[in-house]
Amino acid sequence: MATQQFFTQQQIEEAKTRLENLPDLSPTRITRNDALENLRSTILMLAKEKGYTVKDIKSALDSMKFVFSERSISEILKEDESGKKRQSGKLRRKSDSVKNTGESVQHQN
Repeated sequence: MATQQFFTQQQIEEAKTRLENLPDLSPTRITRNDALENLRSTILMLAKEKGYTVKDIKSALDSMKFVFSERSISEILKEDESGKKRQSGKLRRKSDSVKNTGESVQHQN
């Protein structure tokens, strides 16, 4: 079936009205980062109080179709231990590279 090449003003207005009446999905669509943040306290509880490892937690989340890397789960545990709030990836990499450069000189001696 060929695609329609021309539309009437009435068709456009009807399409516009129907699109505007679609429900707001933003409250029901949670990003991966927000989902992980919402699971933070439960992940910490599993690791601290119930003895779960990062691999155990990842496996449990995978079975529920919440696929996160071991690294992202580990970062939650590390952040809690250090008491620091998570930095963005770019800031962390930049500060780590400066930090590691200074440390590597000390460790080589």
